[in-house]
Amino acid sequence: MQRTADVVVAGAGPAGLAAAAACARAGRDTVVVAPSLERWPHTYGLWADEFAAVAPALGLDAGAAATVYPATVVRTRAGGEQRLPRAYARLRNEVVHAALLEQVPRRVRGRVTGLTDTAVTLADGSRVEAGVVLDARGSGPGRAQQRAWGEVVEAPVPDLVPAGGALFMDLAVLAEAGAPPAFLYGFDLGDGSTLLEATSLAARPPVPLPDLRRRLHRLLDHRGLRPVGPPEKVAIALDAAARRGPGVPIGAAAGLVHPATGYSVASSLRLAPRLAAALGHGADAPALRRVVAAARPPGTARLLALGREVLLLRDADALDAFFAGFFTLPPETWAAYLDVGSPARDVARVMWRTYRALPGEQRRRLLADSARLAARRC
Repeated sequence: MQRTADVVVAGAGPAGLAAAAACARAGRDTVVVAPSLERWPHTYGLWADEFAAVAPALGLDAGAAATVYPATVVRTRAGGEQRLPRAYARLRNEVVHAALLEQVPRRVRGRVTGLTDTAVTLADGSRVEAGVVLDARGSGPGRAQQRAWGEVVEAPVPDLVPAGGALFMDLAVLAEAGAPPAFLYGFDLGDGSTLLEATSLAARPPVPLPDLRRRLHRLLDHRGLRPVGPPEKVAIALDAAARRGPGVPIGAAAGLVHPATGYSVASSLRLAPRLAAALGHGADAPALRRVVAAARPPGTARLLALGREVLLLRDADALDAFFAGFFTLPPETWAAYLDVGSPARDVARVMWRTYRALPGEQRRRLLADSARLAARRC
């Protein structure tokens, strides 16, 4: 069976559905193809200002589509508790998914087994042809990964997660001597329950999920908290290469995952209306690849990859000191480091200012590690 369209999007995660919705809103005849069109199971966090800026272009009501947490904290042993002067947000998946999917009436359930710049082939042998194919099927596995094990508990935990707020990082509560660094991440879900996730920021090889489960459950058992519902299991490749070959990769497939933090949702949502606008001006696949490349400047990508490699060398104490210093910077400064679309000069400025904010011994270690990494790359 053959179908024709202006745009085919392979994949229905946030990057794929956002791109499909943006293209459909711009008047492009758009088809989304994916094995499943069910609601996303994972929790997606991003900065509230990032979401508010892009939501209208995707036909989303920012107030209804995300829960905003003005009270967001970081907790380290070196710096104590710091309240971040930038609101965080959690996507309401049921709202965002339904709103994006509704804008794309042409949907095909099926597994993509092959694609070109202008067609996808499905496992049943059918083809969907179009003017251009956007590939949102995710990245490869990667050797360095961020991993997390999350549980929902039917109770507020205000000493960990602020009431009505979010816990961005607690690097103290899950610390174990000799164990890989891990931090606690969490949200007040607003219904009396709390999501708590034991998270390994970056490790090569990845920290096994059972280890993160054990550390989280030890914390829950100590507090008499009982998990409800299925756990959330997260594995994000941090060093996977962007897909090459036919089709225009977007989202994680395009390398839009932040190499040091694992974030990609804000960058993927922001890219979607840019792609739609380029299509409106007659862009073909090569031109769209240039639009995608501009969303992740190569100089920035190299600096952030170096940042990841430095973080991979940090033990728990060094990681704790690093983030205690990082979040003493003004939010407009550290925000640049957390965005893969930032100019390289802004990322370099954050790296320098973070270095200066560290205690002397940590500075020396960071400088030595950076020099060793630089020599290894030469």
